[in-house]
This record gives sequence, structure tokens and C-alpha cells, in this order.
Amino acid sequence: MNKKVVAFGILLGCVLVIAVTYAATDEDEIFTTAKFNDWLSQKTATGSWTGLRSSLETAGISISSNYATDIGGNPAGGVKQVAKYSGFLSLTGALDFEKIASIKGLALKVSNFLATGRDISAAIGSFYSPQEVFTSGSYFFGVLDLSLSVLDDMFTFEVGRIFAGDIFAVSPMFQYYLTSAIDGRLSAIPSDVFFPHYSIAAWGTRVTYEPNKNWNLVAGIYNADPNVANVKMHGTDFSFNMDKGYLAIGQLTYKHGQEKGDLVLPGSISFGSYYESSRFTDLSNSSKRRHGNYGFYLLTDKMIYKGEWPDYEGPSYLRSGAMLAERIKKPFDQQLTSVPLDRPKGLTIWGGASLAPQDNINTQTYEIATGLVYQGLPFNRNRDVTALCFVLGHFSEKLEGQSDEMILEFNHRFQMGPWCYVTPDIQYIINPNGQSNINDALVLGVETSFDF
Repeated sequence: MNKKVVAFGILLGCVLVIAVTYAATDEDEIFTTAKFNDWLSQKTATGSWTGLRSSLETAGISISSNYATDIGGNPAGGVKQVAKYSGFLSLTGALDFEKIASIKGLALKVSNFLATGRDISAAIGSFYSPQEVFTSGSYFFGVLDLSLSVLDDMFTFEVGRIFAGDIFAVSPMFQYYLTSAIDGRLSAIPSDVFFPHYSIAAWGTRVTYEPNKNWNLVAGIYNADPNVANVKMHGTDFSFNMDKGYLAIGQLTYKHGQEKGDLVLPGSISFGSYYESSRFTDLSNSSKRRHGNYGFYLLTDKMIYKGEWPDYEGPSYLRSGAMLAERIKKPFDQQLTSVPLDRPKGLTIWGGASLAPQDNINTQTYEIATGLVYQGLPFNRNRDVTALCFVLGHFSEKLEGQSDEMILEFNHRFQMGPWCYVTPDIQYIINPNGQSNINDALVLGVETSFDF
């Protein structure tokens, strides 16, 4: 047997033992010390910096950092058997000018990222990576987001170097999975059009209309110059070339039952559409270029069994009922944090789909994803989450020998405290890259995440 696979199995077994140990009851002698329990119950691993962090936030300066890592290997299937590590470190700062200079609603957010390691998708031959935290490159300068909220946060305007994948086509349920097919957003979309997300930001502007806690309408336009994604530039290509086209995108969301006092079961539905004005290569004739590309997407989730609602331990601006304007001003991004979602215990069913009708220029013409999320198993673990999902990505009919890549994933997140979790994970990839001549792959992995 491959020595790397054996080493990976041993490492995974050790992590599983650690996870189970962390999940032990108060009677476990190993972790009964008050000092250790106090550390785990902090909001971040580094605490308040002896009061400095709180003083800075009072003055309008917020700083956050997160490190996440995926270790994965395929003991069976794919092209060859390997085990790989990938990591992603984020450091974000935010300035609240309402506190700094009495300018109400004005804020600036700046982020930096460091990517390390490799992924196993090439060894498997899959289109989607089983390791969501992997990205090519090393250091990246991220967002430079200037925002202004007016009329009691009903309208929020943003301009600068910003993402699309932090708001558009995003479901809060996706963060529980390791497959990159639903890496915060439906990943068929960025495979077809320029869609700034994760580590690559682009010049753009965005406006959000949020009249109440239930409705949200957001629209944005981005410079679609693909050169800004060049990893050798580390996110510092600030050129603005509209000759390369633009990406226009809009999304309408309805949410209900998002706060602790609400009587209805939590749920949401989002519909969005996008258009990119660039020129695209014809999949049947590489010398032919076509102008313009568009698509649609739908996301929904609904809790079907609701238990008690545990007390929320994270930042107030990440609670379920928080307005988007509150989140934009702060350094934490829910997709890049270990903070557990502010939700009741119980079972949630979710679904998502994207459609890109032009099969002559789109690699993935549609993606369908669905799954179940149960928070509160075992019953003495209020913040642990058990998750199951199925994803299907359909390749264009113009691509010979490719049909559908399908993914089954099952995992359990051990939430150690407000600032860290460990997630052992199993994935089964059917028809990697949509090709029946590549063996289906079994992938075993583990993800850890820490907020500092």
C-alpha cells in the first residue's frame, strides 16, 4: 500500500481521536482544568490581548484572523493515490469612521490572505477539489472595501476592490462542507464567468437595500478583467480595464424565523442572475469568440425540526438576525471564521441550483446541490453539526466524453468552542471530471479552523 496513504490514515486516526476527546464530557479527567475550559470558551484563541482588543474596538478599529486547513487523501479510486495538505490564513482589519471621526455609517475593510499546500484534485482527476480551503498561489492582497450605510442601515453602498462570492450565490449551509463544489457559493458559476471570490478581489461597486430583517436586495457591477486573478501579482494588480468587460449581478433574498424569539421555523430563499459582457471562447471551435454570457441561480434552506436555541457566543454582528450593513463594517466573514452559526438545534434541509444556458461557451451548464444539516448531535453537544450533501455538476454537451461529476459527502463538525472546530469528512466522487474512464474516488479528510 502507498506509504503516503498509510501516513494519511494514521494522521486522520489521530485527529479523530483528538476530536472525540475534545467532545468528552466534563467527567473526563484530561480536560477538567478551569484554565483550559476558560481558554476554549473565549471568543478567539488569543483573547482580548489584555484589554487592548476591546479598547481598539471601542475606538473603531477591529482586527480578525483565521487559519483553516484541509488534509485529504484518496485511498481508493482516481488516477493515483495521494494525500495532501492545504491551508489558508486570513488577516482582516476594519475601521469604523463613525467611532473614529463621527462620520455615521462610513467604514473601511482591508484583508490579506496567505495560501499554502497542495490539493488532490489532479491526482483524482476531478473537476471540483475535495479541499475547499485550497487556492493556487501564496500571498494575496484581498479586499479594499469602502462602505456607507444610510437611513438606519436600509441602504448600504460599497466601492473598491471587493468580492462577489461573499454575498452572491452564498448559502450559510455551505460552510459545513469540504467539497469546493459548494465552497461558500455554487462553484459552477466561477467556472464559467469571472466571479471574484475567496482570494481574488476586483474593482466594483455594490448597493444593498434591506428594508427589514426579512428582505434583502443586492446588486453589483465588477470589472471583469481576468488579469487580476494572476497569482504572480498576489492580488496587487489594481489596473482598471473595462475593455475586458464587466460582470453585473443581482440577488433577492427572503428570510424568516432568523431570531430567537420568532415562532416560525428558520428558512430562506434567494434568487439571483448575472451577466458578463466579455468575449468567450467557443468550446467547439477555439478560434471563434462569442460576446456575452449569463446565468441564474436559486438557493433555499428550511429547518424541518426545531429544538432549543442555544445562547449565541459569537460577535453580535454575526448573529442570525443581524443586518447586512452590520456585517460589512466588521472584519469577520462568516465563510472565513470558526464562529458557529446562531441557529437552534434541529434538522435543516437545503438546496441550490445554477443554470448557464449557453452550452457552447460554458464548461458547466448547470449545478444541483442538496443536503441535510443537523445541529445538536450528540444531544449534549449543542453546537456540533452533522452534515450530508449531494452535488451534481453537468458539463456542456460540446465537451466530448464528459457528462456529470457527482459528489456525496458526509461529515461531523466538532465545535470545540466559539473559535475552533475539527471536521472529519468522507467524500465519494462519481465520474471525476464527468469522465466514466476515471475510477470513482473515495476521499478521507479532515478540516480544522481557528479564529485568532
